[in-house]
Amino acid sequence: MNRTLLFVDSQRQIETPSIDKKKELIQNQRISIKKKRLTIPEKERGTLSQVVLLKSIYMKKGLLFIIGSVLLVLFFLFPLFLDMKSYFWERQRVIYKEDDLVYNLFLMQRVDNIIQQRVEDHGKDFIIPSLTLMSYRVTKGDSLFGLARKFNVSVDSIITANDLKNAYYLQIGTELKIPNMSGVFYTVKEGDNLSSIAKRYNANITSIADINDLDSSVIHVRQRLFVPGGSLTEWERASAIGEIFKRPVRGRLTSRMGFRIDPFTKKRAYHTGIDIGNRIGAPVYASQFGRVMYTGYRGNYGRTVMIVHPQGYETLYAHLDKIFVKKGQAVQQGEKIGSVGNSGRTTGPHLHFEVHQNGKLVDPLKVIKLR
Repeated sequence: MNRTLLFVDSQRQIETPSIDKKKELIQNQRISIKKKRLTIPEKERGTLSQVVLLKSIYMKKGLLFIIGSVLLVLFFLFPLFLDMKSYFWERQRVIYKEDDLVYNLFLMQRVDNIIQQRVEDHGKDFIIPSLTLMSYRVTKGDSLFGLARKFNVSVDSIITANDLKNAYYLQIGTELKIPNMSGVFYTVKEGDNLSSIAKRYNANITSIADINDLDSSVIHVRQRLFVPGGSLTEWERASAIGEIFKRPVRGRLTSRMGFRIDPFTKKRAYHTGIDIGNRIGAPVYASQFGRVMYTGYRGNYGRTVMIVHPQGYETLYAHLDKIFVKKGQAVQQGEKIGSVGNSGRTTGPHLHFEVHQNGKLVDPLKVIKLR
C-alpha cells in the first residue's frame, strides 16, 4: 500500500512542474499582448498627432473648396451662362423687312414721333419704331371709338394701356394714356415666353423684342410688354367695353330686374331678369357663344333654353314659343335658338332674359346695351 501511494506521489511531483510552466507561459503571453495593444512608442506619438492635425486641416480645406465652388457657380458661371445664351440668341435673330406687317402698319399710320435707327441688312436701311405714351384728359363728348379714330390707333391699344374694365362710358376728367401705335399691353404670367406671347397675338418675336428694347429672350413674371399689331379676343374686348352679351331679341323693354309689383299676386316680388316684348314667333338669338345646357318646359318659365358661356356665365331665355336647339349643342353669338312665345306664366308674348355668373344673378342691363 505504501509503495503505491509513493508512486502516485512521485507522479504528482513529476507532473506538477510542467503544469506550472504552462500557466506561467499563458500568463506571460496575455501580459505581453496587453502591453502591445496599450503601449505606443514615444517616437510615434508625435507622428500620430501630426496625422490627426493634417486630417483636420484637409477637411477644412475641402469644406472651403466646396463653398468656393458653389459661390463661383452662383455669382460667376451662372451669370456668364445667361450672358452667353443672350448673345447667341441675339446673333440668331432675323429681322424681316418686306414681310413684317407690323412695321408696314406702323409706317402707314404716319406717326412722326419715332426714332430712326440704321440697321445693316444686305446693304439696306429701314426705320425701327419707338413706343411712346401721351397723356389725354377726357372731355365732354369723348368716346373710346372717337379717341381711337382721333389718334389713329386701335381701340384695344387704349383699353390695355389703361386697364379699362368698362370702357363704354368714359368719365369726364379721366386721364388716359394713348400709345403712338396700335397693339396691346400684356402682363407676363408664369409659364409665358416670347414665343407663346407672339403666337397668342399673332405677332412677330423680333418686333416685340425691338419695341420693348429687350436685350435677351429672358422675361419675368409681372413684366409689362407691348405687343405691336396685337389685338384682343372678341370676349376680352366685349368684357372691357361692357358688352359681353348682345341683345337676344328686338323689342321694347317692358320690365327691369329688381323688386316690382307682381302682375298676378299684386304683391311686391323680385324680378330675376328683364322682359322684352315682341310678337309671337319673333326670332330669339344666342346672346353670346356657348353650349346649350338645358332645353324644355320649366314651370312658370314655360319653354326655356339655358346656355353656358366662358368665365362662369349662364344665360336663360324663357316663355318661348318654339325651341330650335338641343341640349349639348354648341351655338355662336347671334345664332337663332328659338322664337318669342307666351308659354308659362305670362301676361302677354315676350322674352324673359336672365344672366348668371358663378351661380349669382347679374343685371342683364349691365352686360348688354339695348339700343
